[in-house]
Formats: sequence, structure tokens, C-alpha cells
Amino acid sequence: MMRPFFYVPLAFLLTACATTHAIDPQLASTSLADAQIIEVKLSNFDFGPSTIRMEAGKAYALHIENTSSGGHDFTAPEFFAASRVAPEDVASVRDGQVELGGGQSATIHLVPSAGTYSLVCTHVGHALFGMKGTIVVS
Repeated sequence: MMRPFFYVPLAFLLTACATTHAIDPQLASTSLADAQIIEVKLSNFDFGPSTIRMEAGKAYALHIENTSSGGHDFTAPEFFAASRVAPEDVASVRDGQVELGGGQSATIHLVPSAGTYSLVCTHVGHALFGMKGTIVVS
């Protein structure tokens, strides 16, 4: 028989990473052709690098690669909501996250806004094992 105290932490873990509303990025209206490439690797319970640094108003090609065999996501809803994303990449950013299966990659062209944003993998237990980071836009 499960003890009642088990349900409270479990419910918290299952809802802690959920967003309460859709996060739609703004569309970029400027050219992103000369964007600076930033590589981010997703591996088992790690973002590499765990702190991503950018400059506000500068164009970037955020290349996200899942180097593991299992699925991961790059979830930063406030970051994507505050960024201007290339129209062709908006479909890859669903509710503030980029979902990648094992070995998959995606490149998101964007212009970020200043701020410090949380980054996390929302797959069950991944953040608890350390799969979280920060995006700093100065």
C-alpha cells in the first residue's frame, strides 16, 4: 500500500515543469543570414554548456544536438517568448521547447532579448538528475 505522503511529492514533480499557457515566440523581421552559431549538446542529464551566453539584439543560430540515444528537450519558455524567432523555425519551438529524439538536432534562428532565463529538460526525472541550465542575454 502506498503511503499518502508519497502522492504529494509525486504530484509536485509531475506538475512543476508544466507551463500553464502556450508560449508563442515573436517572429523575427530582420535577416538572420549572418547569425552567430551557438552549439548546445544534450546528453544524459546534461546540457553542454549549462550556461549559454548571448547578446541582446544580435542574430544567432542556436544549434541543439541530442547526442544520447534517448529523447530530451530544450525547454526555455520565457527565453523563446522574449526572442524573435525566424518564421521557418517557429514550428520547431512548441510551447517554449524544442523536443529531440535520440541523435536528432535542430537549429533555431533567433534574436534574443536581454534577461536571464531558466533552461531545463522536462522529461521525467531529467532535471532532478541535473539536466538544467541558464541562458544569459546581456
